[in-house]
Amino acid sequence: MLRMGLLTSTAMTAVTLLLSGAPSPAHGQPLSSGSGRDRNHEFLCTYGQFDVFYSHSANSGSGVHTAWTHVAVPVTGHGKLVHRIVVQEGKSSKSVDGKFSAGIYSNTASGLPGNLIAGGAATASSHCTEVGIPISPTKLQDKKTYWIVEQARQQGRVKRKLHWAVNPKTKQKAYVQRYNSSSFQSHTSPWMEQALGPWVKLQ
Repeated sequence: MLRMGLLTSTAMTAVTLLLSGAPSPAHGQPLSSGSGRDRNHEFLCTYGQFDVFYSHSANSGSGVHTAWTHVAVPVTGHGKLVHRIVVQEGKSSKSVDGKFSAGIYSNTASGLPGNLIAGGAATASSHCTEVGIPISPTKLQDKKTYWIVEQARQQGRVKRKLHWAVNPKTKQKAYVQRYNSSSFQSHTSPWMEQALGPWVKLQ
């Protein structure tokens, strides 16, 4: 567990850095119920987070509108098989759909996420907790860079907003990409490096 001392040292940074998938049939389950979490864990999951978002709507007045936000983080392989991706995750409210996906992606020549290697789906609860996402057994080559990309499930006329918790101990920085389209135009932003990184591990 993270120590209570992080509360003071992380408070201002986390609060000021609030940040606004590749599906598979396997569905992850929470690894803990949320009970017994220390105050620092609760703090980080509430205030230190990256927003993962998807929205699709259509009406006669404004036409079709779609928007999403994806979050990615680089990881290094260790020559071992991995079977699941574990994240600290929660959805924004009980009324919002918590379906999301996460996957392992290749690294491009420009040092950004490339093609999907293995991925899975999960559903976040309204409480921030560890969620394990099963994936096909995948061997990550030693010292090779890969990417973990998380996205809200892009399916149906729905709004999904999730919170991927910050890990103040990681040296790997998150990257955020946003997309916004209407009936008249669309725009995809480049991947933008953030000041902090998310909580993730591979098992």
